Amino acid sequence: GIAAALLAALWLAVVVNYIIDAAGHETRNGRRRRTAATHSLTGATAVGAVAGFAPTLVILLAAPGAVSVYYGHLLLLGMTALGALAGLSHLLLDALTEGGIYYRGRRWAIAHWHYDNGAANGLFALLGILMFAAAFLLMA
Repeated sequence: GIAAALLAALWLAVVVNYIIDAAGHETRNGRRRRTAATHSLTGATAVGAVAGFAPTLVILLAAPGAVSVYYGHLLLLGMTALGALAGLSHLLLDALTEGGIYYRGRRWAIAHWHYDNGAANGLFALLGILMFAAAFLLMA
């Protein structure tokens, strides 16, 4: 139910963002910068998809019979898709910063805000909370 959905959303939000940032930065000339490995459309989507698929598969295999095969497949598909979306949402926010993202081998940015812009971060945090609340209101 709702508790499982909250846990899944929390898992994807934390793990996908952590992996993208932890595995996707390098230090060159004393500066830390993003790499194409996780800060590209394919990289972020893959990280998110694996973060959604792998633990869901482990849970389903550890608890055989907990859900039907049909719902197990739907759960795997859903968590994989939501993970991919979590990766892409990370990229959207990174594209708004001066570091940008990698697109077709080149760095690309929609805007050039500093990553530590308090007003922008507050606005996007509020937007995220509102979208999260809207999703649960629609589910109810």
